[in-house]
Amino acid sequence: METTQIQNASSTGITPTSTISPTSKTIAESTNAGSTTDTKGKQPQVLTSRKKNAEDRKKSQIWDHFTKLDVDPKAPRAECNYCGKHYECHTIVNDTSNMWSHLKVCKKFPFVVDKKQKVLVLEPKIENGELGEQNVGSLKAIGYNYDECRQTLAKMVIIDELPFNFVEGRGFKLFARTMQPRFDIPSRFTIMRDCLKLYVEEKDRLRTALRGQRLCLTTDTWTSIQNINYMCLTAHWIDNDWNLHKRILNFCQVSNHMGETIGQVIENCLLEWGIDKLLTITLDNASSNNVTISYLKNVMKDWPTNILSNEHLHVRCCAHIVNLIVCDGLKEINDSVVKI
Repeated sequence: METTQIQNASSTGITPTSTISPTSKTIAESTNAGSTTDTKGKQPQVLTSRKKNAEDRKKSQIWDHFTKLDVDPKAPRAECNYCGKHYECHTIVNDTSNMWSHLKVCKKFPFVVDKKQKVLVLEPKIENGELGEQNVGSLKAIGYNYDECRQTLAKMVIIDELPFNFVEGRGFKLFARTMQPRFDIPSRFTIMRDCLKLYVEEKDRLRTALRGQRLCLTTDTWTSIQNINYMCLTAHWIDNDWNLHKRILNFCQVSNHMGETIGQVIENCLLEWGIDKLLTITLDNASSNNVTISYLKNVMKDWPTNILSNEHLHVRCCAHIVNLIVCDGLKEINDSVVKI
């Protein structure tokens, strides 16, 4: 049949370009199955699908430090390039975790880091001498401690009043990685828990320091620009070495400035801290503070540690008295001050 088509073409004067048979069509389809040609007539791109050989797979970095031994293929072993110790290295049974663990303790591994190794650093210290301020430094051995770094980071957040998400900033992460690459930067939730833990520890330490001490309290209240009432209660005492201490026991929100309300807040604070020895309570000259002192005297009347039945418990703030005197004096010359 193909011969008849060719003869007909020859008789009409047309030169045949190709002959297509079922066999040749099948060959062409199989040939074109592995190639693609775009609409712009570019060179066809051959697509091949083959399995990756073992040589094409990404090798673990552990083989930079170990060498496979020529032993039984069913039980392959590898030798450390530094100390020569052998380990099983079957890809399914053993994997490479045992070899990684060996590198951490290998005595001849040149890149091992001894966590107990400390570094001598110069710790600066400024002292006031006859020649003025002098920078007197001392050598100190310092080693890396992850827990200590986390605790110091929590202290920095508290002291500098930073937000918890400060540790997730790009700049801080860059600084921390440059300063100590081994430090794993915690998240803001971890820092929040560290700050709370630090608060509990400091509170227990302060409770221990207050045990057995006779305290003098000072307190004041004020109203913020948001029209919220606050109160601060501070304790003062002298320890056995005659050192004066001052600590804030409570900083809280109060409903109002009434004397009985302030007295109840102070009473709850004393019970929470376990304080039963008071010498004085210093307040300003507001009339509501007289009610506060009367309320506290009534609460403390049965305490066995009272001095003179709390007769001298109330101490009026001298700075507030001076302020009232100055204000009264300025009223006398108010007209002259206004003209100036």
